Amino acid sequence: MLNFRMNMPFYLMGVYGSLMIVLVLLLRSVLKNRLPRFVFPVLWGVVLLRFLVPFSLSSPLSARGFAELSLPLMENEATAGSPVVENTLWQGTGEMGIAEVFTDYQEYPGFLLANPRGWLMIAYALGGIVTVAVLLRQKYRYSRMLKVRLLVEHNETINAILRDMDMGHILVFTNDEIASPMVCGLWNPRIYLPTRMNFDDTVLLRDILTHEAMHIKRRDNWVKAVMLVVLSLNWFNPLAWIMSKCLSSDLEASCDEAVLRAYKEDRRKSYAESLLTMAITGNRSTLLYSAFSKTEVERRIKNVLHYKKASVIMMIFSVIFLLCGTVVFATGVQAPFQPELTGYCASSNSRWGARVTRTRDIALGENSEKRVEYIVLTILAEGIGDPELLEERMAAELAKEFGVEKGAFHIEISLCLNEEDQEEEYEAWEIRQDKDGFHRYKGEKIRTFEDEMGGLYQSREEGSYDITVHRDRLGFITSLTVLQEGDAEFDKRTRELERESYGASYDNTYDVGWEGEQVQESTAWGL
Repeated sequence: MLNFRMNMPFYLMGVYGSLMIVLVLLLRSVLKNRLPRFVFPVLWGVVLLRFLVPFSLSSPLSARGFAELSLPLMENEATAGSPVVENTLWQGTGEMGIAEVFTDYQEYPGFLLANPRGWLMIAYALGGIVTVAVLLRQKYRYSRMLKVRLLVEHNETINAILRDMDMGHILVFTNDEIASPMVCGLWNPRIYLPTRMNFDDTVLLRDILTHEAMHIKRRDNWVKAVMLVVLSLNWFNPLAWIMSKCLSSDLEASCDEAVLRAYKEDRRKSYAESLLTMAITGNRSTLLYSAFSKTEVERRIKNVLHYKKASVIMMIFSVIFLLCGTVVFATGVQAPFQPELTGYCASSNSRWGARVTRTRDIALGENSEKRVEYIVLTILAEGIGDPELLEERMAAELAKEFGVEKGAFHIEISLCLNEEDQEEEYEAWEIRQDKDGFHRYKGEKIRTFEDEMGGLYQSREEGSYDITVHRDRLGFITSLTVLQEGDAEFDKRTRELERESYGASYDNTYDVGWEGEQVQESTAWGL
């Protein structure tokens, strides 16, 4: 069962997006030369969506352990009015809501400055403004540079090449300021060629135009635009900048591969020569546009010369890899959610009690809490004594009732004995309770008494015994660990208690003054 919501907090979008970048980088380092080049731009596209779209898609693949990040609730409907022994309210994270922040800010204008989170918000905003300003400045510089241009109208070679690619509507310009070809524009993309390029070299011209037209056909400039938005929002994240560099490189490699698929085998060498010709020294790649550059030109040329068309088996594997990777990336994480389904449920027919939470964000329908509690209490009433069987039975019934996998529920089983039954078990081992609530063993005071499975721990300063109760997996007492004076562990604890008592007594030293006279009084050792 899938559960789709648009509730992912911005900070978690960044965290999960960063984890996805690391995973793609690892896959890229291992499989880059084994998979078709189009695979990794698609995976980077999924990463960009994770950074920008606050979707949460819960599935059995979703990561566990995000319940503690859940948003605070005013009350827990799972426990209200339920037949439970212990009715506990879920405790929220204590974080302020947006409305509270603005209310406090109106009452106290210095709120943001006095709050560390306020300084972080200001620093984040300033960093984002600076990043956007730098990108806009670069955009403005390129726009001014490209204004001085000349439309190429009557070059039959150019027109024929674009018509062959069904791109006859694309305008081509020449410009004196640029060093290598580039594509500019989103809604109305245009190709810009350097004036100094040899237009009489029809092979070079065809290779360049085919490459740039392929960028337009594949919407690479749109991908880069989305990437710039991600960089502006995550300017502080070095992984986002690493992603931008790798994405630009993968877009170029994928475009080269697409061009080579359209060419015959004897055209590879000429295309490699065209790459080398247009990789002008000193020209840098840009995040704003798709352009020829010297960046990784040696690697690109090697890829071109060693290019082989992917086999049918490799293409099928690539598609499966993409589908699986996309599903895992999309459903592997989820937004914080409210995990509680029931309070602590118990039955007079069972030695055990149970509490149920959900491990992932799933919609269980109307009255889901009451339905869960009914199933839990019904199974407890059957008197199953084995906690493992009890947990398995509950998981199976809950999965059947709600049509989800068993792992969607976490069932916490613990021993649940009433006081009379518990004291009766203790008495069988010569442990009895005093009127003050503390226990004695064979008539002597117990200093520390621990029954972990039974949920009981007592401690006092004086006593003749330290006792630990051991139970089997069915909850029955099997043995006691009894420590008394003369036992190494008991004496060690006694010395620790004496040191703690000494420290507390020494710390209790204080000064009292009367009419200007200072007197020191100490409670240690009766001084």
